[in-house]
Amino acid sequence: MRIVFVLCEGPHDVAFLSRLLSADGYLKYRQPLSKFPKPLDGWMTQISRNLSIEDLSLDRMYDDIKAVLPSNAMLNEEKDQLILLYSMSGDSHEERRNKVISTLKSWSQPPVEEKEFSLMEECSEIGNNYGLIVIFDADDMGVNSRIEEAKANLCKYFPIVESITKNGEITYPDEIIKIGIYIFADPSTKKGTLESILLPLMRHDNESMFDDAKDFLSKHHDDTRLKSLIFKKTPEGIIETRDKKNKFHPIKSIMGVVGQLQNSGTSNTVCIEKADYITLEKIQKDSICQDILQMFSKL
Repeated sequence: MRIVFVLCEGPHDVAFLSRLLSADGYLKYRQPLSKFPKPLDGWMTQISRNLSIEDLSLDRMYDDIKAVLPSNAMLNEEKDQLILLYSMSGDSHEERRNKVISTLKSWSQPPVEEKEFSLMEECSEIGNNYGLIVIFDADDMGVNSRIEEAKANLCKYFPIVESITKNGEITYPDEIIKIGIYIFADPSTKKGTLESILLPLMRHDNESMFDDAKDFLSKHHDDTRLKSLIFKKTPEGIIETRDKKNKFHPIKSIMGVVGQLQNSGTSNTVCIEKADYITLEKIQKDSICQDILQMFSKL
């Protein structure tokens, strides 16, 4: 079996890739951690036991757990491929990514010397192959600069990654592991985010609906209300005050508005993965979607 680790920035990336993979014959892998293929079963079970939940605050617990365990797993039995999709809570958590990357590095080579039985030794006996894809938004850096940034970190573990020059390109350090980099961006500017791809895809055949959502936001958006309203205890009593200012993302807000038409009360993540704004026909005809699926097929 080929086990592929996909390290994404956030849950929207995971939802979008899950949608694409389901259009290519992948199904959600719903087994408990202890039932995952070896050596994943032992490795992920060990991670879950080492989480030290008692040391995590309630407001950060969910994000911290999602950062060390996959958010979703997709299996294609015909291809004998299991894809693990991680949400790393942004592009700045290099340490979290490196924990996964260093594990794959150890799995892709035999142990240097004989020691007590370990996951590394177990892995060498199983015969699995592995894949690793790191995914980022281009943001204002642009695709090429973001690729270089990703390469700089990956080369610490797999120097051959330096040979990657194109978005979605796959390189082969050895017979056991394949590695790729993909950057989400507007195809015309080579800058932007996942939403630069999502909005045109979702808006197609739904133009009136999305335009009305944009007009609604334009009419009612008030920049002065972006600071969260909180209640604060003072000697004089409870007062209202404003906390730090939140970022306003027009495209994400448009997706949130239209998402409520089909998935009331849910997040953009649910809209991306389940609403009919991204249909099978769209995925099959869209060149970016097909480029991404083609990248997975090379693993």
